[in-house]
Amino acid sequence: MGDQNEEQNATTKKVVTVEQLLEKLGGFSWFQLWAAVVTISPEISAAMISLSPILTGSHQFCENATSSSIACDKTPSFPGVLKSVVQEWNLVGSKTWISDLFTSVQMFGALFGALVAGNCAERYGRKKAHFTLCVLMGTFGFASGWAPDPYMYCLFRFVTGFAVGGCYVVYLNYLMEFLTPQYRTVCGCVSLWAVGEMLLALVGYYMPGWRQINWITSLPVFTILLAYPWMPESPRWLLCQGRTEEAMEVFDQIARWNNKPSLDPSDIKILQHQILQNGESEDSGNKKGLYGFASSMCRTFEIFKYQEYRSQLLVLMFSWFAFQLVYYGISFNMKNLSGDPYLNLLIMGVVGLPGSFSGLLFNNRLGRKTTIIGFVTVSFCLLIALITIEETNLSQQYPILILSLCLSVRLCVAAAFAVLSCFTAESFPTVVRVSSMGICALFGNVGGILAPQFVFISTIVKSAQYITFGLLSLATVIGAFNLKDMKGKPLEDFIRKQENDNDKQTLSF
Repeated sequence: MGDQNEEQNATTKKVVTVEQLLEKLGGFSWFQLWAAVVTISPEISAAMISLSPILTGSHQFCENATSSSIACDKTPSFPGVLKSVVQEWNLVGSKTWISDLFTSVQMFGALFGALVAGNCAERYGRKKAHFTLCVLMGTFGFASGWAPDPYMYCLFRFVTGFAVGGCYVVYLNYLMEFLTPQYRTVCGCVSLWAVGEMLLALVGYYMPGWRQINWITSLPVFTILLAYPWMPESPRWLLCQGRTEEAMEVFDQIARWNNKPSLDPSDIKILQHQILQNGESEDSGNKKGLYGFASSMCRTFEIFKYQEYRSQLLVLMFSWFAFQLVYYGISFNMKNLSGDPYLNLLIMGVVGLPGSFSGLLFNNRLGRKTTIIGFVTVSFCLLIALITIEETNLSQQYPILILSLCLSVRLCVAAAFAVLSCFTAESFPTVVRVSSMGICALFGNVGGILAPQFVFISTIVKSAQYITFGLLSLATVIGAFNLKDMKGKPLEDFIRKQENDNDKQTLSF
């Protein structure tokens, strides 16, 4: 009896964190490298699928079809000409807006994907959500190439966008929960998105047909299924579910891969005891069926009840909206810029590659908040230059300058967004991390939905998109000063009890 009391007292006094256990297992070693490859590699297909409308929806080869009475040429007669959906379904004249609508529908799917997939990852686990979304992305991306009419194409692009939006939200959090604080910046800042852009340019050049582009860009994601047996569930999520034995197995796997001794089981039990002691164990998983899923969906937004998280979340939501509107607005407008569309897309990928990686240079030195403010301030100055050139009618004389400035803005926004993705995942507890990021991504995808329409409006109202992008960048900088930096801080697993006491509310998980 006395021994049991002493053991309980020791358990109560000793504090163990997941970060400490991961440090004992090697910090960032072979297993973490493997996890990074498995979770980040689907970005290649996601980028090709998301940005394929730059080629598949191009009007560039239908320049003579400016009125509804003139049909678009369906039989290009010189090498390298892309057969787009515009040519396939004669989307010219009064139907010109439809090709941009396809892109907005795809982004609309991403909006729902971010919210629903985040909730699924909280409820069923990171692993199941991640691999399921990869399968959906590949299946419906491939099916888009078989679409017999615009209506089916629109439906397939919606589901594909759903999978892309959800996959981005889930994989960042899935990977982050295997990493220690100094390496969390890998999430978001190490990206293969630009590689996908460059490959899309090559695929479009050698396979100049929208159906072939959809098929080829979707196939690579299926290779990720080979990794399923060797990629474990997040131990953080398992511990929050009270599944101690399974968490122990995951830690043992990490130890074997990193050539480190296994952890002391008592440390894991102490950690599990601390989690259970919070009185916040996940009970949503006990609710089965549609009712349980609907209930957990509603609880996704309960994070807004807590003042500290609410203020942080609101600023992050607006930042996601602004960044995605600017990023996709610049990206989708590439089809309207002068020059070879394939070369422009290839350059976009080459220039964008250092964008996300540049966050690694500053994240741990300056902190997340300062890094974001710096990149967005530079993009704001570049947008002012773009507006000046457009308003002084110099854009026709200096097309290369316009292209260079657009790519520079995109690079800065990509860098800021990479840091923001890491920042967002760090800012919330494990039990609501993916769903909170899903809320941010939802608002980000609203920006993605609007982006193609701004591209269309800019063909009517000169400089409209650049003025809007500049104002959003300025507002983002102002809002970022209110963010709480997470540099070097351990991840939280539950909403702090102090918050519950202050707000006089409880949040059950």
